[in-house]
Amino acid sequence: MRPVVALAFALVLASLQAALLRYVGGGAASLALALPIVVYLGLHGGNVEGAVGAAAVGYVVDLMAGGPKGLMTFLAVALFLFSRLAGAALSVQGRLGFALLSGVGTFLYGAAALLLTRAVSSDESAPSFVLLGRVFVEALLTGLLAPLVLMAMRRVEGLYTREDTGLLR
Repeated sequence: MRPVVALAFALVLASLQAALLRYVGGGAASLALALPIVVYLGLHGGNVEGAVGAAAVGYVVDLMAGGPKGLMTFLAVALFLFSRLAGAALSVQGRLGFALLSGVGTFLYGAAALLLTRAVSSDESAPSFVLLGRVFVEALLTGLLAPLVLMAMRRVEGLYTREDTGLLR
């Protein structure tokens, strides 16, 4: 159930992001509102359902990005694995930790997309490393908005999960 909810929520956030950037930013800055969903899946999801959900979110980002097909899906699964590793190695608690992990993950996601696109493109059409500044701004803005995505994911997940009754109830 979690991958389907992640896909639906990623579609909603991608639509909201497109509208927000058109009317507020005018293209001056970019956001990656779907990537905190992948970080959430890395911290709270299982191995299989988290990876499938991350691939689904990556596919949505792939459709919205317009770059080489499959690149964003691959990077979303890599971000899922990074979040899983960071969640095991670090104590990611609360909104601040989630925001920091989402910001760092977004920067690594964007930098990896830039490097991989540059590696497979011809010299004339390869993106410049000057775009890393734009990737940093995107990561900063996504990290600032990540706690809102976290609260929304918790609320949405609370709608379809039940608390198991234990022996003490």
